[in-house]
Amino acid sequence: MGYATESSQLSIEERARSGDFQAIAYWLNVFLLPHNLFAQAEAAPQPGCIRVLVEFHPSPEIDASSPEFQQSLVRFICHHIWKLNSDAIDGVQVFARFIGKPQLLWRKTVRVVSPARRAKLAESSEPQPSPAELQTKIRQVTRQKVQFRALRSLLLTGTTAAAFIFGCWLGYADSPTEQKTATAANSETVARSNTVTTALEPVQVETTGTAQDGTATLLFGGDVSLTQHYTDLVKDDTKWAFAALQETKLADVSIVNLEAPFTTATDSTKSDPLKANPAEVEVLKNGGISLVNLANNRIMDYQSAGLEETIKTLDQAGIRHFGAGRDAKEARRPEILDVDGQRVAYLGYFGAEDQAARDAQPGTNLKQNDRIAADIQAIRGQVDWVIVNFHWGDDIAKYPNDAQMALARFSIDQGADLVVGHHSNILQGAEVYKGRPIVYSLGNFIFGGKAESDYDSTMLRVALKDRQMKVELLPVEVQGFQPRIATGDRAHEILHQIESVSDVFQQPLKSPTIIDARSNTVMPPEDSIVKPDSEQTTPDSQSTPEPSTDSQTAPEPSTDSQSTPAPSPETSPEASSTPSSPDPTAQPTPADQPWNNNSFINRSNSQSPTPMVPQSAPSPQAMDHKRDRQTHAGDADRLVPTNSIEPGRRRYADLPAHADPNS
Repeated sequence: MGYATESSQLSIEERARSGDFQAIAYWLNVFLLPHNLFAQAEAAPQPGCIRVLVEFHPSPEIDASSPEFQQSLVRFICHHIWKLNSDAIDGVQVFARFIGKPQLLWRKTVRVVSPARRAKLAESSEPQPSPAELQTKIRQVTRQKVQFRALRSLLLTGTTAAAFIFGCWLGYADSPTEQKTATAANSETVARSNTVTTALEPVQVETTGTAQDGTATLLFGGDVSLTQHYTDLVKDDTKWAFAALQETKLADVSIVNLEAPFTTATDSTKSDPLKANPAEVEVLKNGGISLVNLANNRIMDYQSAGLEETIKTLDQAGIRHFGAGRDAKEARRPEILDVDGQRVAYLGYFGAEDQAARDAQPGTNLKQNDRIAADIQAIRGQVDWVIVNFHWGDDIAKYPNDAQMALARFSIDQGADLVVGHHSNILQGAEVYKGRPIVYSLGNFIFGGKAESDYDSTMLRVALKDRQMKVELLPVEVQGFQPRIATGDRAHEILHQIESVSDVFQQPLKSPTIIDARSNTVMPPEDSIVKPDSEQTTPDSQSTPEPSTDSQTAPEPSTDSQSTPAPSPETSPEASSTPSSPDPTAQPTPADQPWNNNSFINRSNSQSPTPMVPQSAPSPQAMDHKRDRQTHAGDADRLVPTNSIEPGRRRYADLPAHADPNS
């Protein structure tokens, strides 16, 4: 017996259609629970996109990591989201994991454009709502009076599912408030002055780039040290290093971190100083390097004389530089380039006070928050893009530490568009924060400071056009100190290294990624899993019927999950095959919860609601949790605490005891 009326059931559907996450979860669970699957929903960083976490028990019947299972489950979920015919939902991120386990098994992103959404996009000339606007709309809906009549019949049945859904409904909290984001200056302005007023002085804007096609292409490499180990192997061949790499010559601006001074000086206070013969500057010149960062721990290895000779050598070679200088004003001075009509500012910082430039003393640009904020804010409205370089962190550390993350995000908060890091000697992860990319370390590029001449690296390619930024990580294989773009399996291996490390972040940087500076949102690149509108179809266009314009014919949540036939994710709603639970022997790839801190992903197992399954299957409470605790006793240690990835760092790459902090 049930007391739910048609209007109250439609109220749940309408709530889901309007973007109410709890109603969306309820809607999906009506179809998922009969298959022993349970879903939760929350907001995604992209406007109009929702995250759906699907949990289930291991089963010997199917491998949950198999492409077939993933495609089946994603299609099943997207089909029901599409049938809601919501004009507020533009895409779905599906995540999967075993019940009670912190590790994510996999995730997929699919754009779901319903007829209502397509009509709304076609009718409106306005841009899509920002994440803050979408969250405001959703909060307004959820603040309305809760419709209990839709749940009354479920409560009267006495099922665990009813109690669970009711409890979750009452426990629903508002989404996080909007965040402050940086916005690139509008390049569509009147003619600008050829100087930019910085925090200390006016700086001349230099023109570079020859394509004049409106696209500025920037290429970033890692640490370069053309020192003894390099010259012992390569000798005096100044063309060898970049002979297999054309990308640096094709970019408008190619930049590396110069990790050793060009000097003949002999006076050093370090036990293992690095330096390169000034003649080796031809290596950079022949390779198409047009800009170098000098803010690092090695540029002062031969003190003031070494830095001054380095600057003189670079100037004579026509290679621009930033991050260090012959006095404090020059060290702090940004390099500002007009690249195909777009103004790009480069800033570089290093934290050692004993190497910092003074009023009349050469040195590096000191890394201090107040200086960083003043430098960025002074030029933010006068340039189109602000790029900040940091020399930071621990040597041979696979993950950035908390201080690095805080500093990078602080820079974005002040108005930076891109943060690029150096020093760890190996590849670190990359993330998107408030619509801006952060690359924590590109690793060694051509590093003759160590004998090892074969290693993996990466380059960062950035294309700027029409106030959009396309960011792409290029896999690099170095052999005999000669870098080249990796292909085939090697390319996949190198990129996988970066992806696996980046999974610790709330929003890992995917390659390639397009960022719109006007709305501070990540857009789907042409070859991503999210298709553009012109190519978009329904999740299963051949077998899925169009949603009806008559709301009464839309599927309604049933009060009896056992009597509701759930459509198969394989084909159409009427098919009989169903998604199965995965193989318990399958080893999931740890993802360390790349979610916001208030997400249901970051709740401990004891706080997570127990999902309901039909009575024909064993309930979670009936499982042997004693054995489970023994098998996964270390799971709690793997959880990433709020605002920290330090435990993840220790888990994947403990620092060797002999690591040299000055490398």
